[in-house]
This record gives sequence, structure tokens and C-alpha cells, in this order.
Amino acid sequence: MRRVDFSLLWPAALIAGLLPVLAAVPPMLRYDHLLAAGETWSIWPVTPGLTIATLLVLWVYIRGRRGRGLSAGERRGAPAHLAFFGGVGAVFLALQSPIETLSDHLFVAHQVEHMLLRTVGPMLLMLAAPQAALLRGLPAWLRRGLVAPLLGGAIPRVLGPLGRPAPATALFIGTTYFWMVPRYHDLAILDEPVHDLWHTTLLISGLVFFWRILDPRPYPLGASLGTRLGMFWFASAANILLGSFLSFKHQALYSAYGTLGRFWGLSPVTDEQLGGLTMWIPGSMMFAATAMLMIYRWAQEEERIDARRRRAGARPQTAAEFVASRRLANRRMAIGLLAFSATVLVITFSVVLTYHYAGTRHIGIDSVLAGF
Repeated sequence: MRRVDFSLLWPAALIAGLLPVLAAVPPMLRYDHLLAAGETWSIWPVTPGLTIATLLVLWVYIRGRRGRGLSAGERRGAPAHLAFFGGVGAVFLALQSPIETLSDHLFVAHQVEHMLLRTVGPMLLMLAAPQAALLRGLPAWLRRGLVAPLLGGAIPRVLGPLGRPAPATALFIGTTYFWMVPRYHDLAILDEPVHDLWHTTLLISGLVFFWRILDPRPYPLGASLGTRLGMFWFASAANILLGSFLSFKHQALYSAYGTLGRFWGLSPVTDEQLGGLTMWIPGSMMFAATAMLMIYRWAQEEERIDARRRRAGARPQTAAEFVASRRLANRRMAIGLLAFSATVLVITFSVVLTYHYAGTRHIGIDSVLAGF
């Protein structure tokens, strides 16, 4: 039986423990007068909880990277460090910048916030593969007294299977779709603790998903290239389907933004259509960037394997032998990318045609979803 990998669970558990406390901590800066004056770009809703948590994570990472005795696999270059700091910065901007203020009053701003929180931040963080550095950077007493018991207890055995490729992809997609149901979406906008739960689930599901996609370990320790392409295909198709649906619909689904006061004079339908376009186009670009990074890493691993063969004194492969050995893997990769491209076209045309004919026949597709 294949052993379950728990290496990605403890960072997610750490974040899950930090985010819910934010609802109980008042902002450092008062900005009621700025909000009343409409100066939303001057509002930074900085909270002590998230600021201190962010600084602690950065301190632990830097401390872990500066530790002595790092193995060759743990020594990462400047791109990895930039990715980590960029990921932390993306999460911080999503929750502590004017984007957070705007997100309660504009659906399109909320989609920008969630793209940072669900896609950009997790992708950059997992691209840096910071687990070893974060673990090494923790004080010894905390590693022994808290992390070791958690990793060796019943919780990882119960939650570990959720980190496998299929459940991770299902949770990543399902979390987004669940919170887009109008009833739960409006509830989260109007109820702060539920809103914090929303952010927590988006971030954790994104971290687990992108760790499986960008795991630097080759198969069988990590997922195979075909499995990763499958995860990418399903997540991208689900994102395009939801974004295109929101872009072409003709009825407003979410009333909470109007309750809190919608900014900039946007109509509810226009606001939600812009949010759908944000999810559809920039969001899909993030998935495309992830796919390119995934393929680049796969190519790098192939080069390392070939270099190890040469160092071991193995007979160099002829060109024909190399092509034959990589034919199956290359075919799988090509099929996966072609299938994704075809899916994009099919979903786009399907949504456009559906709404065209629904509009001519006065079929209330939007009202069906609004009824949930």
C-alpha cells in the first residue's frame, strides 16, 4: 500500500489555526471617515492578528533557510525565495489591502481578492516548496512539543487521503463552487466569521492543490505527469465554466453587495459579469502559468536523470533510443494539453450558444441558480 505523504498538512494546519482569530481582532487603523468619503484606495484594513502572523511566517522561513547543515535538495536559489515572499505578499494584499475593503462592495473586486487567495498566493508558495525551511525554522521546543505530536497523531491519518490528487482537485473545485451558491455567498458577505471561514477554506484547498501540481519530487514520490495534467485539466475547465457562466448571465444573483452599498455606480449585472470575466480570463492565465511551470519542472527532472546516468558511467543513449524512451510521456503530455485547449473552446461556445438560445426563448437559467 502506498504510504500517505503528510508533508503538506502541517503548513495548511498552521494557516487554518491563524486565520480564524482575525475576526476577533479589531483593525489597527480606523477608516470609517475614509469609507464615508468614498476614498476606498486609501483604506488599509490592517489587523494585528494577520500582520503578526505574516511577520512570524516570514521570520520562521528566513530562520529555516539560514540554518546550517542544509542538504543539497533544501538549498533553493533566489527564484524560490522570491516565489515564497511573493506568495506571502499576495495573501497579505488579498486580506489587508484596499482590495479587502472593496470586496465587500463589488463582486468584481471580490474575484480579484479570491484569485490572489486561492490561486496566485498558493501557486507561488508551493512553487517555493517551503515546508522544510518552515519546519527547520521553528523553535526546537515547538517542533518537539506541537508539530511532532500533530504529524504522528490521528489527525494526519484521517486527513491525509484528502491530500491525494483526486480528493485535492475535488476539494479545490468544490470549495469554489460551494461558496458561489447565492445563499451561501450572500451569507458570507454579511457575516464576518463565515467570511473568514470562506477565506480559510479557499486558501487551504489552494495550498493542497498546488502542492500536488508543483511537487518537485518525481514519480512515485510525487504524482505522475499524467496525473498532474489531469488535475490541471479538471481545475481549469471548472474555472472556465464558472467564469463564462457569470460573464454571460443576464440576471443578478448576489444581493449582499447591494445591501452593503455597491461602489462606483455599477449595476448588479454588470458588476457580476465583470467578476465572471476576471475569474475566466486572468484566472485561466494563472492556471496556464502553472501548467508551464509544471512542464518546465518535469523537463528539469528529465535532465537530472540523464545527468545521473552519465555520472554513473552508463552508455549514452542514442537519439533514437532517447526519442523511443520519451515517446509515451510526451504523447500523454501532448494529449493533455490538446484536450485542455479543446475543452476551453467547447465550454466557451457551449455557454455562448446556451445563453443565446435561452435568451431568445426566455428561459430563466439565471433564476434557477438564484433559487438555490
